[in-house]
Formats: sequence, C-alpha cells, structure tokens
Amino acid sequence: MLSPGSRAPMPRTPSWAGKLPKVEVYVDETGDRGFGKNSSSFFAMTALMIPAESVSYARAVAAGLRYEIGTSRPLHWVEHFKPKRADRRRLATRMLASIPNVKTIHVITHKATVQFNEALRSDNEKFYNYTTRLLLERIALAAHGWHGGARLAILRLGSVRHMDHDGTVSYLNLVQNIPSPVHTPWEHIRWPPSWHGTSEYDGLQLADLHAGILSVALRGAPDDVRSAQLLIECGHQLHRANGKLLNCGVKIIGENDFVTNRSWWPSLLAST
Repeated sequence: MLSPGSRAPMPRTPSWAGKLPKVEVYVDETGDRGFGKNSSSFFAMTALMIPAESVSYARAVAAGLRYEIGTSRPLHWVEHFKPKRADRRRLATRMLASIPNVKTIHVITHKATVQFNEALRSDNEKFYNYTTRLLLERIALAAHGWHGGARLAILRLGSVRHMDHDGTVSYLNLVQNIPSPVHTPWEHIRWPPSWHGTSEYDGLQLADLHAGILSVALRGAPDDVRSAQLLIECGHQLHRANGKLLNCGVKIIGENDFVTNRSWWPSLLAST
C-alpha cells in the first residue's frame, strides 16, 4: 500500500499530447463507499467519454431531457428518474444511446467478495482513491487506443462531499511515479484532473444517468434480465479493447461472478 504521507512531483502533460484531438471525460458514482451492515452491496464509478466532435450533441441531449421532464435543475437519476417513471428512464436511455462515438467505463466493487485489507475497508478516502486509480488507468488506455487515433482526455469528476480531492491528486501523482510491469499511458490524461459540481457540466449529469442505469441492473436479482434492459440498450457504448469487455469497459473489484453470472451478461457482451 502507498504511504499516506508520500508525495511525488506533479506530472506535466507533454506538449505533443496537448496537440492531440480531445475527448471530454466525466465521472460519477453510484452506491456508497461504506462497508457497514447498512451499506450498499456495491460501489461503482462510471466514466463517460465524449469525443470533441460529439460534445454539442451530448449537450443537446442533456438540454432536451431537462425540457422533456420539465426541470431547470441539473439532471439526477435518483431525483428525476424514479422507478415509477419508467417512461422517463426509457427516454433517457434512448437519448444517451444515440450520442455518437462515446465510450463508457464502469469500475464496480462487490463488497462481499473484495479482498481489501482493513485499512482500505475502514478508510473511505483510501477506498475512493484506489477505485479512482483503476478507473483512470482504463480512461488513459481508452484515450491512447481511441478508434481513429489517440486522444487527450480532459477529465472532470463529480465533487464528493467530505473528500480531500487534493489528496486524491497527490495519491495519483505517486502512482504515476511507481515502476509497474504494466504500462499505463498517463500522458493521455491532461493533468491534473478536476472536480466539479453537477450543475457545472452537462457531461457530469449524463454520467450520473449512466451510473443510475448501471445501478438498476446491479440491484436486480441475478436472474432478472429486465433489470438490465436499459444497460444493454447502451451496451454498444461500453469500452472494449480488441473486443474484450471484462477488465476494460467493466472492471470488477472482487469476484467477477457478481456481474458475469447474471443472466443478462451474455446479452451485454453481444451489445456491440
């Protein structure tokens, strides 16, 4: 485990990377970070990657959804897309699925089977930082291998109450300076990342909706295909590397069976 007091120099985005086409990346989360008896069974972080040429389309989707549901407030799955509003959920999914050339990435922790040591289980900040690291590694790889040529990811995360985001950046700085047998192309993320309120960016609101769609699927029974209908409709947007979904667009911390043994997993694999 990395020492909490460790510090590393702030990485700089190389000048050549700054000249690459951009992909805007927005991150939100679902579930809670606790491990107590009243905590959710999972915690997940979701990244929505929108290439520069699709940003205006994504903004139009967010504005259209706000108009259709009659709100001027930021879109929020829990507030605006409750289970009794199945019509709104279907509309949001159709509109999200129509945004061209976007990619989504989910990092999911199944708390019952995760093999964290006690320090990570008892410290929400360390747990958040570790999950963020796994997500950012996949964002960097997706930007590096983007179809049509490498991109530079402009990364914006939803702000988290009572979380030391400067501490998260310090942790990620340290990660980048530790030798690893697996290369992560960190230079494809503009550094440092930033945290924002949901109202600041439409992309954060759309990432919240994608996280909500994932949550509906994971809260359903393992044999409930219907719970994942919305997720499958957006399944073509999940990031794949050489056709591989697991550990790329879907990363599970804990036993993979939490997701892969569900009846809808083969349909999600086929949703290209």
